[in-house]
Amino acid sequence: MILSTIFTILGERSRSLQARSMLERWLWCGMFGEVYTRWYEARAGRDVIEVPDWLAGGSLPLTIVQADFSFDRLISVRKRYGAVYQGLAALVRREGAIDWCTGEEINDVIYFEEQIDSHHIFPVAWCRKKGIEPKKYNCLINRTPLSAKTNKKIGSKAPSLYLEEFELSGTSAKRLDEILRSHAISPKTLRRDDFEAFFQMRANNLLTLIGKAMGKSLSFESSEDFVRDCHNGNGREYKLHPEIITNY
Repeated sequence: MILSTIFTILGERSRSLQARSMLERWLWCGMFGEVYTRWYEARAGRDVIEVPDWLAGGSLPLTIVQADFSFDRLISVRKRYGAVYQGLAALVRREGAIDWCTGEEINDVIYFEEQIDSHHIFPVAWCRKKGIEPKKYNCLINRTPLSAKTNKKIGSKAPSLYLEEFELSGTSAKRLDEILRSHAISPKTLRRDDFEAFFQMRANNLLTLIGKAMGKSLSFESSEDFVRDCHNGNGREYKLHPEIITNY
């Protein structure tokens, strides 16, 4: 509704690539910053004025200035139809996420035809057997848009096993790695069934994607307290997995 109003105000100006890019940034900031979850009318009224002014060379809209996102939200968000949950799934698809079974990019047609939904990467049953904290395996870091067919094939198996099955079905190891990377997943960590390394690296990759969309530099530092909590305060020093500083 608000975006439609802004398009109406902008008219032909909304058709330029620069305007579209700026509007995308505003949209992602509003979504991941969850700025429309409260004081909706006041925010909408301000954006209708500030966004067109910004596109004409004015100051950044308050929606962009105030928008922020942290590692904590990747952990805590559970509301399936909330802005962050749906926004992250949409962002991963926009970045070229490929369905693991069909090998096709998840466009609007594939999304509906293949019943794409947010599913676990490391299966819940496997995580429970390994004693992994529910708040870790159920969070957004361990979820990605997958077809019902792909999710069924994954089942409750260890990643190394279901990846082997995809390869036996005809997907080359190289192509499978490309598909995993399209979901901001490190193939190496999945093939080793290394949940902790996977968790750290994908959190970093997702924060990078979100920060790029918002036009902001997001910090990974808040994850340190979370990881220490998961180790029950035993004093173990937390450090990012070394692979995080390399290409996934």
